Amino acid sequence: MLSRHLTLPHRIVCLTDKPKDLPPGVEAAALPKVLPHDVKCLRRMWLYSAKAARLGDRLLQLDLDLILTDSIDPIADRPEPFVIWKSDSNWKDKWAYNASVMLVTPGAVDDVWQAWAKNPSAVFKASEVDGWGPKVNSDQAIACYLLKDRDVPVWTEADGIRAYRVFAGKYGERGYELPAGTRIVSFHGPRDPGQKELQERSPWISTHWR
Repeated sequence: MLSRHLTLPHRIVCLTDKPKDLPPGVEAAALPKVLPHDVKCLRRMWLYSAKAARLGDRLLQLDLDLILTDSIDPIADRPEPFVIWKSDSNWKDKWAYNASVMLVTPGAVDDVWQAWAKNPSAVFKASEVDGWGPKVNSDQAIACYLLKDRDVPVWTEADGIRAYRVFAGKYGERGYELPAGTRIVSFHGPRDPGQKELQERSPWISTHWR
């Protein structure tokens, strides 16, 4: 998908503990050190760290369960040191900083990582008390809690990033057509583009997810 939809010079790097499983053209990078509460997607907090520079000087984080449906050059070519997708959410204020799509110059938000890494248990509990639901929302909750008082550059639906569950419904019942202007579709939550029933309800998945 990246070869079809990203023309800017790039490398594809996967953080993994199974490097032999990667296809040709994808570079393997070792997973970061495990921290307390390092469950679900919380390990992704490491991408806020200046240490992520070992992956490159400019990083576009994309989850594996995304579908690219059009050029993402406008997504990747933002000038700000840090940009994150502001998605829908069932928690708190009905939005979340969702690192399913995140662009960062390593070091630009290292203070977020430092605040988390200094005492993960305390930050986890504080974000829970503040209503962000880290037991369910994982790194989204932590990022929202630590970034909530900042003016954060974001992408929204207006930039062509859409959540499948929002336009297609929880089970894909409204998902037969892909909305015009869509560049990226996120399947965050229990949905996955590999699920046969979603592919049947949304035929465009098979067209783009390859």
